[in-house]
Amino acid sequence: MGCAADVDEPAARVANVAPVAENGYLGPEELRQELRALIRDVNDEHGGRIGIAVATGEGVVHSGLSGNSWAWSTIKVPVAMAADDRGLATEELIEASISSSDNDAAYQLSVLIDGDYGNLRHAPTLADPPGETKWRLADQAQFAVLLPCTDTAGTTYGAMGEIVEWQQFGLANIPGAHFKGGWGYDTDTVYTLRQFGTADVDDGVVGLAIISHPDDGSHASAEEILDEVGSRLKELLDAHSIGPAATCPG
Repeated sequence: MGCAADVDEPAARVANVAPVAENGYLGPEELRQELRALIRDVNDEHGGRIGIAVATGEGVVHSGLSGNSWAWSTIKVPVAMAADDRGLATEELIEASISSSDNDAAYQLSVLIDGDYGNLRHAPTLADPPGETKWRLADQAQFAVLLPCTDTAGTTYGAMGEIVEWQQFGLANIPGAHFKGGWGYDTDTVYTLRQFGTADVDDGVVGLAIISHPDDGSHASAEEILDEVGSRLKELLDAHSIGPAATCPG
């Protein structure tokens, strides 16, 4: 799969997510500038290409790569949710697919739902195989911020908070984050490592989606890049620069 261009996108409203009151959080353009600076600093230190999308009550702010490439194992989240919602999957199968990213478990889930996870908002039409589904960062961030509402059973979202130790990088640097990663070679030379999920902010959550294509095409370098991105996002969250989206309105 080809890689998307490095372009910023205008802030998009997060459907069915209520904006919160002004509390000194950065506005969309200010946040975009912070993300640009973050990407520039990490690129200068590590090389590679990066994309970040953040969904708040003010909308979705994106900078860098659009992430309009293969979702890899991040697509396991909507697949697991659909199987759980239909009563087709055991808790053990979902936890294996999400917490440890077990491919056999994920394949069983995709078979159980017959390759169709329904009309989950901000989730793209499944490809065959599911990992080759293209999923933009902005859409992933919006999907993530609604997870506390849309995952009515809570099994998948809970498993995203119990990721195995060897996958504890990137968004794992944010305490209490619920996330899922995916990785692999989009082409012979372009390696992708991506994550999406939520972080707690005041009375709500923020949706986060990040992606890296390291210059040397190695997983180790991609982890270093996402670790730095995750740490820098934590700094913004700790400084109360990023406001929450109020989930489950009404």
